[in-house]
Amino acid sequence: MKEYKNKSSINEVIEVLDKFQELYTKKDEDLLDDFVENTFSIEPGLAVLGSTMNQWCFNIEDIKKLMKSHWNNENNYWKTVDFKFGGAKIFANENVAWVVTIGNIKNTLSEDVQIEKTISEVKGILNKEEKSKEKALDAAKIIASTLKEIDMGEDYIWPFRFTSVLVKEKDAWKFHQMQFSLDSESWPYRYTDENYDKSIFEMCKAQSSEEIERIKNVLQVFQDGYTERNVDYVDDYMKKVFLLDEDLVVIGTDAEELCLGIEATRGIIESDWKYWGNFKFNVDDALICANGDVAYFTTKAILHRIVSNETILDWISGSTKYTFESDKAPKQKLLVALYNMLDLLCENEKGETYITPMRFSGVLVKNDGKWLIQHLQYSDYADGMPGVRITV
Repeated sequence: MKEYKNKSSINEVIEVLDKFQELYTKKDEDLLDDFVENTFSIEPGLAVLGSTMNQWCFNIEDIKKLMKSHWNNENNYWKTVDFKFGGAKIFANENVAWVVTIGNIKNTLSEDVQIEKTISEVKGILNKEEKSKEKALDAAKIIASTLKEIDMGEDYIWPFRFTSVLVKEKDAWKFHQMQFSLDSESWPYRYTDENYDKSIFEMCKAQSSEEIERIKNVLQVFQDGYTERNVDYVDDYMKKVFLLDEDLVVIGTDAEELCLGIEATRGIIESDWKYWGNFKFNVDDALICANGDVAYFTTKAILHRIVSNETILDWISGSTKYTFESDKAPKQKLLVALYNMLDLLCENEKGETYITPMRFSGVLVKNDGKWLIQHLQYSDYADGMPGVRITV
């Protein structure tokens, strides 16, 4: 990976990242237009992904709208955003760079406002003409979540993941792909049969070339492993699709899943194959860009699994045991356990079929003429308050 640790390029990229952080700190819309127009590439392959389902941005104007949504909405959770670029993993050669970091969002939410909001939400659910056990469980889950959160205080810190790819155009580094991802408390988007909106998996037809087809072949081998899920094959699989280097970086869907190096990556792959279900991403229409010996992609994905009633009960027992053995305060243990029980029972009431839309992106590098994956990010969509909170 020495060729992707060009100090001059990395220092130039850091300057761009610092300006991006400054923009999020100031939240000055008067600066937004010029920044986005001058700091984002408009070459084919431009993509910026927010945290929710509808936040796929493929042009400059949509990127502006996304960033404004992070700044303007009074009910938004994106208050104080710290990208923590000082501790980011940054790789770069002379023409392309990619950045991986885990930042924090800070906000202060008053207990009274949270309670009033929850009362209003629960009333809206229970006052509907159609009654069901699912709605009752959903209302109870919302109450439990609010009680759990307000018990932790009014100062909120949420982790988020941020990845981006920059390209050098006329001596200036510009963002070309970018993704924000948050943890979700449960499944904000979940389907229970195959009659889901196919747009959750469909991508716009992207550019093609012989090189891109070779990259797709590697991604297909990666997909085949997730289709077969043969844990005896993990080591051989790793050699076929990953650049086996200690700079390998994989980000999972949970806040703590920042996997650095070969062993950590192997661990998350084996865990996915054992416990996750059928993960399928759109290889054919993935948005792929190739820049010399570096390629990067983003695409939509689906996780399909059957979770039986027995499994749900096992999950409830396991999560409760884990919570009770944690170092949380005694009251918080009860509140977390209560929320987790209601969350799982609420989801179980919807049926045993879980179809969850996701996003999937990554970076490949050419090694001895062969494309291999150096970085991956799996992410769920998240609406509303993030599901994981840091306490200090």
